[in-house]
Amino acid sequence: MPSSLPRVLTVDALRGASILWVVLFHFWADTCPMPGPEVAAPAVLGALQHGNVANAFVKAATAWVGLPSIRIDLFLLVTGLVLMMGRPQPAGAFVKRRARAVLPNYWLGSLLAAAVLVVLAGLRAWAAGGSLGAEIASGTRLAGAPYRFEPLDLLRSLVILGRFESARTMLVVAPSLWYVVLVMQAYVLFVPLRWLLEKTGRAFFFLVCLIATWGGRALVFEFNPLPAFGPNATVIDFLPFHLAPVALGMVMARSIPRWAERPGRGAALALLAPALLLLLGAIWMSRDANNPGTLAGVIGPILPVSIALPALWVSVRAGLAVPGLNRMLAWAGQHSLSILVVQDPLRFTIGTMLTGGIALRAVVWPLMPVYVAASLLFVRAWDPLARRVADRCWPERS
Repeated sequence: MPSSLPRVLTVDALRGASILWVVLFHFWADTCPMPGPEVAAPAVLGALQHGNVANAFVKAATAWVGLPSIRIDLFLLVTGLVLMMGRPQPAGAFVKRRARAVLPNYWLGSLLAAAVLVVLAGLRAWAAGGSLGAEIASGTRLAGAPYRFEPLDLLRSLVILGRFESARTMLVVAPSLWYVVLVMQAYVLFVPLRWLLEKTGRAFFFLVCLIATWGGRALVFEFNPLPAFGPNATVIDFLPFHLAPVALGMVMARSIPRWAERPGRGAALALLAPALLLLLGAIWMSRDANNPGTLAGVIGPILPVSIALPALWVSVRAGLAVPGLNRMLAWAGQHSLSILVVQDPLRFTIGTMLTGGIALRAVVWPLMPVYVAASLLFVRAWDPLARRVADRCWPERS
């Protein structure tokens, strides 16, 4: 394998599409109830059978945006792909380099989220004449529910390992940054995984990771080894139960140069509608992918992810054919960490708006592009600051 593979625009755009999909899900979760059977495949097909195409489209779009699905594992797959495309490094140098790329932004993001939470709590207490302490502790709303904040939560987030105390603490201060904690687990395991891949070959490596993923998930569902998390949160929050998507991304890396520019512009646009339907099918398939006590839960998200990947690839290739959208997708992929960081200040603000009686549910669809634009504009201001702090506090040469 070459020392490193050239940067591929489609891979950047794939990562950008994955993180923007997370952004849309966050906005939906904070403004609308979680969808259920009313957006499942039978409901969409029933609307089509009755000739209500518009209603079927809304149900399908709601499922695409609002259902918990495969976003996490798609992002992990892209992470494995990107890491494998990089220059091989010794374990110490690799972990140190990835830590410098992630931790300063993560730490600043935790401080930012805590500051915004306190400021908004103060505004709510002032407006309602209530207790500031009560507003800080439980007045914040996230995904339509009270968000609990304890005095030690900021420390838990800053030391990172404090997040592993329970399912609640995994989401402390800056809830969206639990994604980063999961990705950091991938960084720690990547070097031994790469060694295994190079020693055994792609087919055997993927088979080993697949068996480890399935076996680990089955054991968790059977014995519940981490009661503070429970079976569902355990398989979601810890990387050993997501090894298969990371491994698939690593295996794909060697093939990227052959099909990075495929399909072409015209073919991608022609295939866009079937690709989106295939992606929707993968979303429906993934509804039980982390459900304890089910075969789908043991198999996990790897099957729907494998189905969704070519559909998302075609969709991204179509997006790259659209002027303006192509630059946005690639830029989002290159700034995915900062996009996650700014999510929680925006989400806390949405929660305060709802607490203040500002209804958003009725206008959620027209507000979605506004919310995405706000996220990207926030990142344009935030990312240079995070980079300057990293350069000052953790110079690259160190």
